[in-house]
Amino acid sequence: MDRQERYENPRELGRRIIELLEGDLASDGLSLLDVRVFRGGGRLQIRIYLDTLAGGITLDEVARASRTVGLVMENADIIGERYVIEVSSPGIRRPLRTEAHFQAAVGQQVDLKVAGPGRPARVKGLLTGIEAGILAISRGPADPDAAADEGEVSVEVPLAEVLEGNLDADFDPRALINADRRRRKEERRQVRAQKKTGRKSRPRKKT
Repeated sequence: MDRQERYENPRELGRRIIELLEGDLASDGLSLLDVRVFRGGGRLQIRIYLDTLAGGITLDEVARASRTVGLVMENADIIGERYVIEVSSPGIRRPLRTEAHFQAAVGQQVDLKVAGPGRPARVKGLLTGIEAGILAISRGPADPDAAADEGEVSVEVPLAEVLEGNLDADFDPRALINADRRRRKEERRQVRAQKKTGRKSRPRKKT
């Protein structure tokens, strides 16, 4: 595969960059979690997720890793166009790529992009186990893709078909917005109730 073909296939380029960087980063005590390649701002964007082997990475370690990544990528010269490298910590949506990553995530909610005959499918749910390269995902009624009355459903996803995997952090922006609206509404109700209670009642006129 030549350079042109490689960077026109983002996933293949991501795998090539992992192969290129993994050894150097591991020798520095860093774990290469995943590489995501996409286009943005008219250039190729290369996002590299790192952690330490012990877990927990500092800003200084990210900065040192960025220099290492830049030098290795420049020397390898595998990309024939302008690109931007972003080295990042895992964040709350920690990338999951290898079987070891998924083993460590058993018992947690995951968000997967899975290859299919058409567009990639989205699978979200509780990762209950992994055996022989097969992920067991439990999807409850809270899953927006599952019918409310069908209860808990288990699906099996081959790890080889997972295009992208992340921990699915318990963070729902819409739920937070609705909760804030309810809080403000309740505060206004309490203010009105206090004003009403503070008013002096007028004696009724006798008829």
